[in-house]
Amino acid sequence: MRIPEELLHFIWRFRLFKPLMMKTTCGKQVQVIKPGQFNEDAGPDFLFAELKIDGQQWFGHIELHVDAKDWMVHRHHQDEAYNAVILHVIWEGEMACYLSDGTWIPNLNLQQLVDEEVLEKALDLLHNGHWLSCAYRMKKIPMHIKLQTVQRAAVERLEGRYQQIMLQNKRFKGDWERITLSMLAGSFGFKVNKQAFLDWAELINLKLLAKFADKPKSIQAMFFGQAGFLTAYKGKESYPTQLQKEYEYIKQGFGLAEMSVYQWKFLRMRPANFPTIRLAQLAGLYHIRTNWFSKIVSSHYVEDIKQELRNTTINKYWRTHYHFEKTAEDHSNEFSETFMDLLVINCFAPLLFAYGKHIRKAAHMDLAMECLESIGAEENVVTRKYRKSGLPSFSAMESQGLLHLQTHYCDLKKCLNCPIGAYILQQPIDV
Repeated sequence: MRIPEELLHFIWRFRLFKPLMMKTTCGKQVQVIKPGQFNEDAGPDFLFAELKIDGQQWFGHIELHVDAKDWMVHRHHQDEAYNAVILHVIWEGEMACYLSDGTWIPNLNLQQLVDEEVLEKALDLLHNGHWLSCAYRMKKIPMHIKLQTVQRAAVERLEGRYQQIMLQNKRFKGDWERITLSMLAGSFGFKVNKQAFLDWAELINLKLLAKFADKPKSIQAMFFGQAGFLTAYKGKESYPTQLQKEYEYIKQGFGLAEMSVYQWKFLRMRPANFPTIRLAQLAGLYHIRTNWFSKIVSSHYVEDIKQELRNTTINKYWRTHYHFEKTAEDHSNEFSETFMDLLVINCFAPLLFAYGKHIRKAAHMDLAMECLESIGAEENVVTRKYRKSGLPSFSAMESQGLLHLQTHYCDLKKCLNCPIGAYILQQPIDV
């Protein structure tokens, strides 16, 4: 039976073989003292292993292949990076293997050393037709294993966001306030208008914002003007015409660039999420303060940041409008608790984590995770699917973990890299 190489790695990593029957293909007794460190980068599969071969102690690396001839196919015999390999672990085939310096290395065939039960469980897990491969065993998985899995996935998601933020850090030359503006803008845009908000944020001059910190109408004029809404406005209402005049003055004085109003999308959106409402709220935020990054990293609790959001004042025009030109019934234009939670999830927590990792300050990273743990789990199609399959989430930390789990593990069938998959394969067949 041919198996995927990932399963061979798993079997070796967790010693799912019969240790008392291990012999090389040339008959030498093998004792595994340490299987080595699993290597996900280039080079041998397991590093710094410790073995005894016919009673002699060996220290070095392990390379695994499903077929013995893959040693030659992959040209390891010509690669000096493999000269510290002390054992070639295979599943099938027979071929003499040599290092680049001509040294012969022994082959160990695992196929006869692995119980059929292990293979049966692996095939059930990897090849069943359910979208969640482990769903058929989920009810028997201990809760601490489930929590460990989703929490680990959440940290991996934050690590992924760190990589993205570091690209922005390089692009913006270490200007964390500009990174914050970009992340806030993207969060305000949701999926539909995210790119438009990111394009808009590129145009905003933070130094000019600081100059107008005590002039809310000037900030509003900049925000709506550079978004293209004021150029497109043809009405006669007092508030937008005031903004038009103010924007024209600032635009001429400081050479501002603006977007096309047609980049913004309104179709099939809830009015509260219209880009005009979100821009008005952003203008309110940057009237309160222009150094939002400093506020985020100096806060000790997520509630500190939320309270600042609650204190935001938004022009009363937006209580009777969702966009320019047309009036609406009186409505709230303040931040909802749900939206503030989304800002914590998509902006504040990733920013804190990334900055803490960047300056090697664990307190910021811990606070980022505490922020996510303090917020209730997100309710969406992904979290509902996992809950129905027996994998619930109780906080935003865990619901974020589920989002990462789906895209990076479940959809890709990477069950052997998941704690739940590892648990299933290591338990008796009836668990």
